Amino acid sequence: MLNMDGVRFLFASLVEKIPPCRLPGVVLLLLLAAGIAASSAHAEPGEKKEPAVVVVDSPEIADLLETLGKPLVRAAGLQEDSVHFHVILNNQLNAMALPNGHLVFNSGLVLECASPEELASVMAHETAHLAAGHHLRMQSEMRSASIQALLAAIVGITAGAVAKNSSLAEAGVIGGSAAAQSVMLDSMRGKESQADRLGIRYLAASGYDPGSMGSFLRHLLEEQRKASLPAPYLLTHPLSVERVLDAERTVATVTVAKVNRPKVDVSALKRVQAVLLASTETDPKEAESIFNARLKKDPNDWPSQYGLAIVYRYAGESQKASGLLEKLLALHPNDPYILREKGLLLLEKGQPGAAEKLFTLALARKPDDPDMRYRLSLSLSDGGKLEEAGKILRRLTVERPTVPVYQYQLGVVEGQRDRLGHAHLAMARYFALLMDDKMALFHYNESINRFLKTDREHDIAQAELKRFKEEFRKFRQQ
Repeated sequence: MLNMDGVRFLFASLVEKIPPCRLPGVVLLLLLAAGIAASSAHAEPGEKKEPAVVVVDSPEIADLLETLGKPLVRAAGLQEDSVHFHVILNNQLNAMALPNGHLVFNSGLVLECASPEELASVMAHETAHLAAGHHLRMQSEMRSASIQALLAAIVGITAGAVAKNSSLAEAGVIGGSAAAQSVMLDSMRGKESQADRLGIRYLAASGYDPGSMGSFLRHLLEEQRKASLPAPYLLTHPLSVERVLDAERTVATVTVAKVNRPKVDVSALKRVQAVLLASTETDPKEAESIFNARLKKDPNDWPSQYGLAIVYRYAGESQKASGLLEKLLALHPNDPYILREKGLLLLEKGQPGAAEKLFTLALARKPDDPDMRYRLSLSLSDGGKLEEAGKILRRLTVERPTVPVYQYQLGVVEGQRDRLGHAHLAMARYFALLMDDKMALFHYNESINRFLKTDREHDIAQAELKRFKEEFRKFRQQ
């Protein structure tokens, strides 16, 4: 559990110093506080407020967002590796551009998109906020006195983030103060038409249909008219008839570039929507009914079969899940996501050897994918191949040092190998990311005691411990 001193220290010391990563990390979870405060404050009367925000790191979702988003980022004149796309499990329509180049989309908004181009239009709009510098004002305001109220929204990070087969990273949150929410909302008002116009130009420059922006805005306008209270998206992105008309006028002035646009078909979006539906529906029987109804209409709807298999795995019905996945693999033997899902099922059933083969095949289809490599490391460690697992995890921790679960699992593997100095060092970094200062200090000291003074790691652990103490002490004195 993070205390408030730890939360404020983490934001102040790490948000500028540690580079962001593709998978959800602690810094991203801190930045999400603003959006969560806005979402939870405007729930329908009697509606149950979301107690936690869940960042989805499933590779099919990350890959779809990156495929759609990279051309838009280039069209905006931004560096590709400076923008990071995330989906959080929240049924409300919302999206937000946050400091450090993080673009966050609610699952409810992704589920509402009728085509990949509609999703691309939302991504173009949020990318425009970054390119126009709209998020910088928000970052400045987050450093003001209001940051204390915003950070009060964060109460901890659950142990689910270190569960072996977890595909979700969670952060418990509660609503911030009304004043803090107002600051964040006001910082985005008046920018929407500009972001629409820029987004339309990015769509056209990337080879997308720019008209998808207008069609999605009209869809949102209809939702606004039906709702008794405006959705969070419409509070942070004010929508009017004039704004829709202005977007449509802009569409008429642009020419779609003749470029090799990303090859994304509707089935890729439907697969992602199936994953999100399986993840957001709290009642497995209800989710099963939804997917079965779709399959009754179209027995060949393989994204729904995929979603249903995930529902069965979550519900512990491994035999049903396995049967569906085998059928899907017969149709799509080289699909890395189906191979991964089958591997996760085998890992949960205590068959690490069989899971290893499937993760290896999946990784061959998607070389260097961090999630595939992480899953492979789990199967290797469960199968007793600790040296191979450690090699993969060490590389992951170097490439993505702010992903806590990689540090945790490396600590576990190094401990199993009786490399206790390395195990304590990895655990120290894990607890430092979670800002558990007592546990971080304990493990740093243990790692220093376990290494020989001539070891390079001894000096590294001492240097990290010194920096950790200095920055924590400096913050406490502020």
